[in-house]
Amino acid sequence: MRLSYARIQPARPGVSRVATFALAALVAIAGIASPLTSVTAQEKLIPGGGSAVAGQSTEPVVVVTLGSIDQLTRDLNYFSGAIGQPQLGGMFAMMAGTFTQGLDTSQPVGIVVPLIDGAPEPIALLPTSNVKTVLKRMEAQVGPADELDDGTMVIAIGANTVFIRQVGNWAVLARNRAVLDRAPADPSALISEMGTEYDIAVRLDVQQVPPPMRDALIGQIRQGFDQAMKQQQNGDEAAMEYAAQSIEQLEQVIDQTKELMIGIDIDSANRRVLLETEFTAVPGSKLARIYDGQKPIPSAYSSVIRDDAAGYVHFASSIGPEALEQAQTSVDGAMQMLGSALSQTDKLSESEQAEATDMIRRVVELMMDSAKEGKSDFGALLLTDANKLQFALGAFVSDGGEAASIVKDVAAKVQGRGDAPRFEFDVNNYKGVNMHLVEADVPADEDEVRKIFGEQVRVHIGTGPKAIYVALGDDSLPLMKQLIDSEATPVAPSGNTLMQVQVNLMPILQFAQSIENNDAIAAMIDALSRADDAGELRIVSEAIANGQISRFIIGDGMLQAIGAAARQAQQAKMNQGF
Repeated sequence: MRLSYARIQPARPGVSRVATFALAALVAIAGIASPLTSVTAQEKLIPGGGSAVAGQSTEPVVVVTLGSIDQLTRDLNYFSGAIGQPQLGGMFAMMAGTFTQGLDTSQPVGIVVPLIDGAPEPIALLPTSNVKTVLKRMEAQVGPADELDDGTMVIAIGANTVFIRQVGNWAVLARNRAVLDRAPADPSALISEMGTEYDIAVRLDVQQVPPPMRDALIGQIRQGFDQAMKQQQNGDEAAMEYAAQSIEQLEQVIDQTKELMIGIDIDSANRRVLLETEFTAVPGSKLARIYDGQKPIPSAYSSVIRDDAAGYVHFASSIGPEALEQAQTSVDGAMQMLGSALSQTDKLSESEQAEATDMIRRVVELMMDSAKEGKSDFGALLLTDANKLQFALGAFVSDGGEAASIVKDVAAKVQGRGDAPRFEFDVNNYKGVNMHLVEADVPADEDEVRKIFGEQVRVHIGTGPKAIYVALGDDSLPLMKQLIDSEATPVAPSGNTLMQVQVNLMPILQFAQSIENNDAIAAMIDALSRADDAGELRIVSEAIANGQISRFIIGDGMLQAIGAAARQAQQAKMNQGF
């Protein structure tokens, strides 16, 4: 039976939470996407079902997924418990059980956005084998749905009309009736992988966006930049030039990006939280060549990757000519801007400005000369124990002698100035590495610093033919020598990892507690002692064809420690109230 559109009423509060998410996101994405094009494909309601939408469409430009209700319930229960707020997970589970009747709670929810006749048209995908049952339960909030001759259902969400059609075990929703014909025949094939791997994820296929639309976006960015520059009084020419270069690089990214994916997952099975990004460039483009120029290489400093570390940073990769060219352009612009900024300060004399500029220039030139050798190799390691801290780093440079010369020139310029540190050069030599020492007194009122370093902070610097090393404190010298030893036998990469950073909170907190007792730190240590890890925070980047994957991981221990700190802060606040 065909019903009148006049029966459609504005939505009222209390609509099914999952259905509301899909419908609201549908409307929101439509509102965001529409300004990107001058073409609008709004449905014109015609009795019997007519449409202003023609047949030319693309693969989805955007795919958004939300994990299944079952998955979200498990993950939020874990997360809320880990941070010490289990009631939050319980509230979600209760609401999910109440408001998801009629939906398949084992399947994800999705929104896909194809371009139809050049206009973005969001399509929401709800897992249900009987959407009429779901709509019937929503009648108290949105009124009864109208049914068209072909079985399409029609409801109103605020001022927006939404068309709904059953496609197998899925309900397909769109702003325009004809857009429903463009919905994927098997939604699960399109969204199941992302919806299973992440609690929420977005994938953008940039090349599906027509060049005129990409050009319009770039034009808007340039227009905003030009307006900002005009508003500045006596605008700095160097800063303007540097900003213009940045705009050009952004234009390259927009024009040459193939696909971008961002996913967030509360991984209850592995007891961690994951933020993952995946970027790929158009094959054969300059941007793709930049990424393909970055490959893992044998590293002299991979020994910093240790399970007992309080923290480490390691990266070792090749550097391609395209990346060097782009980096040089950015560095040149930054140096011009820095020189201009120094010339405008009244805290330095002209000679001091010149000296500062020259020193920075030499450091930057050494960095660029090192990169021009086609690689980067760096490792830093932090170890902590009760009342003991060790930190050392090693890095490849093109000319260790120039690095030593820079430090010696700095020493000459600060010599005799107030509380300037003391320098000793070429104190000894270890396996071809010249050892230098920088020493500074710790003020008597810096009690905590003195507990860590004593009355003096001693920094050891080593300069070899192609390397520079730094050790913080005498206790760190053995670590520094281990890095020097490892330079002779670089370790080949075992995978595609370009960079990794890890922090383990437990040893850091134990060290801090040994310096000065603190109730909040004690609570965090207690929580970590029961966690699955030592309070891990990890960042990893991996090379892929024409792109890169990056992961930001928060381990169970870190979550437990955050929860313990929050509870301790709440308790302290309550105690202050009495």
